[in-house]
Amino acid sequence: MSGFRHRLSSTWGEFLNETSLHGCKNIVAKQNGPVKRTLWFLCFGIMVGTLTYTTCTFYMKYVEYDFKTKTSVRYHPRLEFPAITICNLHPLDVNDFNKSNSIDRKNHNESDPLLLDGENFDKLNPLLLEYFEQWLSNPSTLNASDSKWQVFRPKVSDMIKLGFRLGDMILKVFRNEQLLLNMESQFSVNFRGPAEKCFTFNGRYFNETHYHDPLMFHANDKIAFILDTKQDRYAFSSLTAGVRLILHRPEEPFHALSPTIRLSPGYYHQIKVSERRYKYLSSPYNSYQNQDCLHVDMPRKGSGEYRPPYSHASCVIQCLTNHTQSLCGCIIESLHYDNSSVFCTVAERHFCALDIWRSYFENGSSDFSDCKKPCLEIKYDYELSSVLFRPRKLSSFITDFNSIIYVKISFKDTAVTTTSHEPEFDFGDIISQLGGYMGFCVGASVLTLVELIQAALESLKAVRLHRYLLVKIPKELKPNPV
Repeated sequence: MSGFRHRLSSTWGEFLNETSLHGCKNIVAKQNGPVKRTLWFLCFGIMVGTLTYTTCTFYMKYVEYDFKTKTSVRYHPRLEFPAITICNLHPLDVNDFNKSNSIDRKNHNESDPLLLDGENFDKLNPLLLEYFEQWLSNPSTLNASDSKWQVFRPKVSDMIKLGFRLGDMILKVFRNEQLLLNMESQFSVNFRGPAEKCFTFNGRYFNETHYHDPLMFHANDKIAFILDTKQDRYAFSSLTAGVRLILHRPEEPFHALSPTIRLSPGYYHQIKVSERRYKYLSSPYNSYQNQDCLHVDMPRKGSGEYRPPYSHASCVIQCLTNHTQSLCGCIIESLHYDNSSVFCTVAERHFCALDIWRSYFENGSSDFSDCKKPCLEIKYDYELSSVLFRPRKLSSFITDFNSIIYVKISFKDTAVTTTSHEPEFDFGDIISQLGGYMGFCVGASVLTLVELIQAALESLKAVRLHRYLLVKIPKELKPNPV
């Protein structure tokens, strides 16, 4: 027993005499009298309490997971140009509703660039035209429970042919004053909302068959579109004429909530684009509007397959698709579809699919809570200037300038503004804060902690040896039975 006590006393005595904790030294120093040792004990206790309080306060502040915002600007030699989506404010062409209208195959020139996006000269289904005529001209007259609408199922091929064709709206595309040919490979067709057909330039999400390398622009590069709103061919009366223009990342889709720019006909519009990047912190910081964000992978390509990276818009569209398929057993044209998709009948469309679609885009829904914002988000700011125009060089193929839109899009500059959220306390801050508290209050450091751990381990070793001897020695001294 005396050996055990001696070993413990020797271990802790050596620690107290050699440690940098000066208060401990003076508490046990033999040259100090009882009064001085008591005063040192009180001072050391107060400083230990102060250290405990400051450490706990720092910990409570750390677990609040506060963050700070940092903004930086970096110039790049080139930037990836955004995707440009163009939608006519009036989606339907009056010619589609002229059931006797047909195209003269004999006099038609197959190389005519105004007939693009897969037009095949077949007449549209009269029932499809009747449905849209009733729905869009006077929705109250459409009785979706009518027996003919219970079985009529619009085809996506007819939906794509319905309304203005690519060549009707987009007359010319120029890059740095050079005319782009073979426009059908430059655009993809999809729907922003029900019956709102749009054409996307430089998009990769809906244009997987025409995957292309990123379109990189210098500061002086520009793209120009000559658009025709075809307002003289609007199927129904419309208060406004023009197009919606949406700027978005090439690998991201667009939908009804995507920010749009409205362009009026008869004007020359110039759009200067600036790229902004936002870096958020994921859980537990939740720096995006107190919501968790998702770290995403870069796009993968190889073996002929292109997989776009995660985006919030693509997640919303996929969730809407899955939700509509599970509840209605079918989908509508503004959702994600493939060759195996079943399109809704008119009755299913109005009594189920459109209600789900409107419910999300008007009110939001908890069913899409799994669609998190990416932690890295790229947005495009723009400056729009518009003037009336009568360009002479367009007069050779344009007669009605009141329906024409000339729009030129370029980067304002190649500077990228990055707004990033960073933890208020990083690892270095934690070390410096705790080290400062320990050094100021009790004169301790990391090496002091190592000494304390070493003394604790030696004490534990002495305890285990003592317990071992208490068990083994009595057994050895016990006499053997005869």
